[in-house]
Amino acid sequence: MKIIYRIALAELQSLFYSPVAWLILIVFTIQCSFAFTGVVDANVVRKAMGYGVGNLTLDIYAGLHGFFKTLQEYLYLYIPLLTMGLMSGELSSGSIKLLYSSPVSNSSIILGKYISLLIYNLILICILLIYVFLGLCIIENVDFWLPFSGLVGLYLIVCTYAAIGLYMSSITSYQVVAALGTLAVL
Repeated sequence: MKIIYRIALAELQSLFYSPVAWLILIVFTIQCSFAFTGVVDANVVRKAMGYGVGNLTLDIYAGLHGFFKTLQEYLYLYIPLLTMGLMSGELSSGSIKLLYSSPVSNSSIILGKYISLLIYNLILICILLIYVFLGLCIIENVDFWLPFSGLVGLYLIVCTYAAIGLYMSSITSYQVVAALGTLAVL
């Protein structure tokens, strides 16, 4: 078990050494900001025009044009960029031979890399948690569990996308092919 955690820590460190992970976090935060302010603005305009505001928590987070629905429309674009180099980079550089020569099983390597992706996905969800807390501050009589169950659902979706991306990265040694394959499957 220690070996899996060491692989996960090393993979997470190498993930944050590249600018791709940081760029994804910045772009994701900006897109979340635009999506959240757009949804809140639409509800404010609707209320200013005299239309009734029903369940505001449902409208902001889970409605037809809600925050989580908007995020689902472009969330699948980030994962191929993260997962394209996980195993294919190891295969193309030849460093996989070093891992095979050590007393580490294939499943330990894959689990370690997947755990690092789970931690990165948790960071993405923590960014969304900021918008949930902001919604808890601005919505009167908020339905507390609705946004948090939406966050759990988004986390599970992103983890599924990461598993598909890790699989596609492990069947090819070319990073671009792994990214395009992941995007095609998603």
